Amino acid sequence: MPEGFELAVVVPVFNEENILEKNLSFFANACDRIIGAGRWHYVIVDNGSTDTTPAIIDRLLERWPGSIKVLEPEPNYGKALKAGLRQVTTPWAKTIDVDWWDVPFLAWSWSVKDDHDLLIGSKRADPTLNAQRPYRVFLSWGLNSLIQLFFRFPGSDTHGPKLLRMSTMKPILNVCTLARGQFDAEFVLRALRKGLWVCEAPVICREQRPSRNLMVSKILWNVIAFNRLRLILRETSYEDFVKLRRFARPDVLQATPEDLRDDRSGRPV
Repeated sequence: MPEGFELAVVVPVFNEENILEKNLSFFANACDRIIGAGRWHYVIVDNGSTDTTPAIIDRLLERWPGSIKVLEPEPNYGKALKAGLRQVTTPWAKTIDVDWWDVPFLAWSWSVKDDHDLLIGSKRADPTLNAQRPYRVFLSWGLNSLIQLFFRFPGSDTHGPKLLRMSTMKPILNVCTLARGQFDAEFVLRALRKGLWVCEAPVICREQRPSRNLMVSKILWNVIAFNRLRLILRETSYEDFVKLRRFARPDVLQATPEDLRDDRSGRPV
């Protein structure tokens, strides 16, 4: 891989032919502005796509030199995210969903990264920024409430976009065992219990397409995964004080160029 990259943007994708090129082009422009052209690259994880997504990825790799494609044979968000992060060789990694990101969070987290190991974008920290459907808000509330109760998690969300210092977070990654949605929870909880510096800040959450999974199936899977998480972390105690900082949306916007800021609906101002 060419030298000079500071950031790898890890993006799991599954059958995203309708939005993939448009959305990654938009986020690439933001990265060029904030990180610098030639200082970042994509790690695109094809998560078992059956449409034209693989061909689109191949075409996009030519647009951003140094970017790579990772193949995962079946749809599994957690496995895809882990597979992408394991390919990262840059000092920092950014995780996004192809249909959800927050440019001000990218700008802010990059500006304060040197003081933290893991920076989390929380869709629950500021309800004025969350435009999810009510049942999705309820599901997220229920899951994170259980995590707060049973694992003494002091944050508000484990599943948002993240910026990671790879030198301290890769050892955490290597011992994580869960997949699907609960990989994020295990990843964050292990980092906190290791005594790493973690922070969270509110992000805009505005869905671009309907959820692909029924709420009933999500609840069932999360119950099973939650019990597995309890067993996995039973012997992993806190090694130091909890080092969690919380920030507000005005903090985030102060670090963001005015033309890259969003209003509360997620539209560029």
